[in-house]
Amino acid sequence: METIITVATVLTMYFNAISNVDVSYMYNADMEDGVINKIEVYEQDANHQMVHKMEYRYEYDEQDRLVNKEMLRWDDAAQNWTRDSRLTYKYYKKGYNVEVSHWDAARQCYTLPSEVTLYRSMAPCLTSVKTYRMNEAQDNMYLLSSMLVMESVDNVLFANK
Repeated sequence: METIITVATVLTMYFNAISNVDVSYMYNADMEDGVINKIEVYEQDANHQMVHKMEYRYEYDEQDRLVNKEMLRWDDAAQNWTRDSRLTYKYYKKGYNVEVSHWDAARQCYTLPSEVTLYRSMAPCLTSVKTYRMNEAQDNMYLLSSMLVMESVDNVLFANK
């Protein structure tokens, strides 16, 4: 399956975000050797001052695929970043999973995934996408949504030229 989240994908998302001039956010990326390790997001307040909003931290594997994206929120009272949630990417031969975990401040660790989305290549141009959500009461996951995504054959033919 060719659709994976790579260093280049993260870099493209960053440049798309900073090129949008109609928003009141500013992005500051910490890059090393063309790899984004961290993005700080600032928001313009009522006094037109830029204030901390979010921070995203990225980790990659040896194949430059994204394996973790951690989201932190700015705590005004403590004047520091606090962990919020994390996306964990797991790659397989025919696809990948994206797991959502939330920070448990009392235990000082991430929870077990509350949601998992599975992307599987079914055929060229056809991907199965299934999302499961945790049912806390029954301690199991249930199917939240399921769909097939079909890429335009024209897009595939154009990309292969």
